[in-house]
Amino acid sequence: MASHQVSIRDDVYQKLRKLKKDNESFSDLIDRLSSRAKGTWDLLEELNGIAGSDDLELEKLIIENRSTLEKNFKKRLGIDE
Repeated sequence: MASHQVSIRDDVYQKLRKLKKDNESFSDLIDRLSSRAKGTWDLLEELNGIAGSDDLELEKLIIENRSTLEKNFKKRLGIDE
């Protein structure tokens, strides 16, 4: 399989590193994140805009809205709860 080198800022790398699971490569992480429902991405971008650069505030907002995110994601995939 071919591979490509991508340059990212250190702050972005640190954020991705926090999201990466222990057994997950960065390629797998990017694939996992990019394959999520567009609605989820839109909400996360909106939350990020609200939280600004305060990662703890963003995390709090995501936790508070996680149930809604999961319900919407399952609905889009046609998974019964």
